[in-house]
Amino acid sequence: MAKNWLYQEFQQTGKDYASLEEVNVYDPSHDDFRNINEEYQLIDDWLEPNKNCQWADIGCGTGNFSIYFAKKCKKLYAMDISEPMLDLAKKKAKAQLVTNIEFQHSGYLNLKLPDGSLDAVMSSLSLHHLPDYWKAKALEKIYQVLKPGGRLYIYDIVIPDVHGDEAIQGFIDRQAERGGDFLREDTLIHFKEEYSTYDWIMKGLIAKQGFSLIGEITEDGVLKRYLCQK
Repeated sequence: MAKNWLYQEFQQTGKDYASLEEVNVYDPSHDDFRNINEEYQLIDDWLEPNKNCQWADIGCGTGNFSIYFAKKCKKLYAMDISEPMLDLAKKKAKAQLVTNIEFQHSGYLNLKLPDGSLDAVMSSLSLHHLPDYWKAKALEKIYQVLKPGGRLYIYDIVIPDVHGDEAIQGFIDRQAERGGDFLREDTLIHFKEEYSTYDWIMKGLIAKQGFSLIGEITEDGVLKRYLCQK
């Protein structure tokens, strides 16, 4: 019997990244509040890529992280539910002569890779598109495809366990200072329509799926990084 209650992951929540207009402003808007080079270095330090490893980047967006780390890996799977995002990522990879990326129109819940086949998985500002129950299902699938000792890097908007209202409003105000009305509205949409959750819930979901939490960093009140190991 078909499970007609399964979450429809390909249905856009929050910003419509099936829209080419939104895809085209994604990189410049993120540049207003992210230091991509620092993020590359942190992932490098935490996940330690090498020429024999196989990674997945789930929710790869416009492909910047997939392309950067594919150059350090044997193979990288880049997945996103937005076909326009994937199209742009493919163009970037071709322009940089990166040929060891397998692009997949897929998400967390549709993950179809062999069990125990990956050394690491990256999840950057995308897991919040799933409600908490489905976050757990996503983490379960990731755990299955990782090798023993494999690592998971999560970067997302996560609400602190105390003073959550103040943290959210403070982040909205700072985003407005960085990127004007556009970034302010983008952040408002996030908290109104998407599924960021508490830090204690995220840690519980991570532990429930069998991961060990090796490291964590909190930035800007609500930006959270978790380094997890199978």
